[in-house]
Amino acid sequence: MALMTATPPTPEQLRSPAALGSGGLVFTGAYLIGMVLLYIGERLVASDASGTRIALAVFALCGFAFAIIGRLRRKAQVGEAAVAIEKRILALYLIGLLALVIYVAQADFMMDKLRGVFAEPRAADRYAGALATLWVVIWLCSVVPLLFVEISYAPMNTFRTVETPRARRSASSGLVLAMTVALVFVTNYIVSQYNKKVDLSYFKTTRPSESSKKMVAALSSPFEVTLFFSTGNEVLDQAQAYFTELAGISDKLKVKVVDQVLEPRLAKKLSVSNNGSVVFAKGKRNHQLVLGRKLRRAKSKLKKLDSEFQNAFLKLARRQKIAYLTVGHEERTRDPRDKRPGSSIRDVRIALGKLNYTIKDLGLAQGLGSEVPKDASVVIIAGPRKPFLPGEADALKRYLKDGGRAMIFLDPESEQTHEELLGPLGLKFTSQVLANTRYHYRLTRTPADRVILISNRYGSHASVRTLSRFSRKLGTLMIGAGSLAEIPPVGGGSVQVAFTLHAMPMTWNDIDGNRRFDRGKEKRGRYELAAAVTKKLGKRSGAQQNDKQAKLSKQDEDEMRVIVVADSGVISDKAFRNPGNQLLFTDGIKWLGGEERFIGAVTNEEDVRIVHTRKEDQLWFYLTIFAVPAFVLAGGLFYTRRRRSKRS
Repeated sequence: MALMTATPPTPEQLRSPAALGSGGLVFTGAYLIGMVLLYIGERLVASDASGTRIALAVFALCGFAFAIIGRLRRKAQVGEAAVAIEKRILALYLIGLLALVIYVAQADFMMDKLRGVFAEPRAADRYAGALATLWVVIWLCSVVPLLFVEISYAPMNTFRTVETPRARRSASSGLVLAMTVALVFVTNYIVSQYNKKVDLSYFKTTRPSESSKKMVAALSSPFEVTLFFSTGNEVLDQAQAYFTELAGISDKLKVKVVDQVLEPRLAKKLSVSNNGSVVFAKGKRNHQLVLGRKLRRAKSKLKKLDSEFQNAFLKLARRQKIAYLTVGHEERTRDPRDKRPGSSIRDVRIALGKLNYTIKDLGLAQGLGSEVPKDASVVIIAGPRKPFLPGEADALKRYLKDGGRAMIFLDPESEQTHEELLGPLGLKFTSQVLANTRYHYRLTRTPADRVILISNRYGSHASVRTLSRFSRKLGTLMIGAGSLAEIPPVGGGSVQVAFTLHAMPMTWNDIDGNRRFDRGKEKRGRYELAAAVTKKLGKRSGAQQNDKQAKLSKQDEDEMRVIVVADSGVISDKAFRNPGNQLLFTDGIKWLGGEERFIGAVTNEEDVRIVHTRKEDQLWFYLTIFAVPAFVLAGGLFYTRRRRSKRS
């Protein structure tokens, strides 16, 4: 370490305040207090309190004068070796004062006088902005090194041994830190001026889907969306973009932004207690969606904002409908603790609730032995393992004959073919479970998985329009499916049968249940997994029309509509997590309810688990275990041999 040694000091000098470097801290303290007083006067004191601001400025100037004069006197009192450090401290004082001069040059009162000098207002704004950044940078480059120098200088004896290099290194370290902070400040200023956003993360707020746009376009009365957020909120920026795009489709959709603090009466009327909520209102009814004020917490809901909007829209824009689920025949239940493995359809019930359906049970206790309730919008038969009683079957057939709507899920394991229901619809159900060695979901990675079929072969029917459009991305998962076939309708009549989901190629009927194809006994071919059946109704008398008005609910078309699926596992909770299964059910319900115009994919930016086929898994395995290491090894050998050849 380089040391500078001065001439021997006198006893009086050793006892004086100038003997230690810490003796000058009082001047630096006065200097920094002056800076604090100026900050208080400029930022914390009201602009109309001019007397207080002037007093603070005078005290600040006195502090600066005391610091500079004191340092000049101290420079003459310290040893020769410490003079260089004192000069450095004085220079840092003056640089800090220069920063204050630049601050004054860009202050409002100065800019009011200088604006006439500039040719255009934008030039004056750029000038003020540049100086506002410059004074902060210069101030940091003076104050931070000053503190570092004082810390290293304080324990030194100014007459005996002064470590000048140590003080110099401290000043350099402080300057580096100050420049780093200044760089962040300048970068922030530039970004705020240009206001450009680049999203490199996965997060993305959904955009309105086609089905949401159709819903808004069909509005016949005002539908209000009120966003309760403070100005500049980052969650508001995300949500407002979504609703603004929807508002451009129909003038019936009104979107407004309100601060809950500034509009307490409106917030109380809509039951909003804090900012961060979106309220949908139609007439006297409203629905509240809480997003939150912090983007980190709101991301999960913003990713599925389109789905949340559709749920609220359906609850408010149309009347509530009723879905009856048959019970008493060992159907799939809502209770996940049911003794039948995988029997829960709790998620289906949730989906019906989002579509604004009230769910009721329908069995003998509810009158199924005589008739289906007249307020039924749709009847859902979820995989019964026992046959319907004759009276129940007759009631269901009469309901369908009169233009009812139903969704029937069959269970191959029960070996019940339900001919009494399917025959009049022109369908036959075969309970032999289908299997496929290639197109199946690998759950246990054993041959047992071959009956967990995956198919993206959809028909052109309206109920699977969305699935057909996105068939490359969406497939339907079926757990032990049977098959359907078209037959002449039992009892005569004319029905239209459209198969909506076909099994993938090379599917076979696994008659013996060994999950292996037995040539000669089992058959590979085209199997149908789901069908949509319609039947036009004849003219009825006025009394019949009035009697059935509640049942048909003024649907767009006076016809029977039924969807039949050759598997009930397709709506089990485990399978229903698959988007393809959800769309098969929800779009089917919309079609049954005469709401084809609302059918469409819901945009969703939530993370989706990546599922590979067996061949893709094998490819990734061999690439990571053999190909990549081999590539690295080959590269290393090539580089080594090339170096050796150059040396030789």
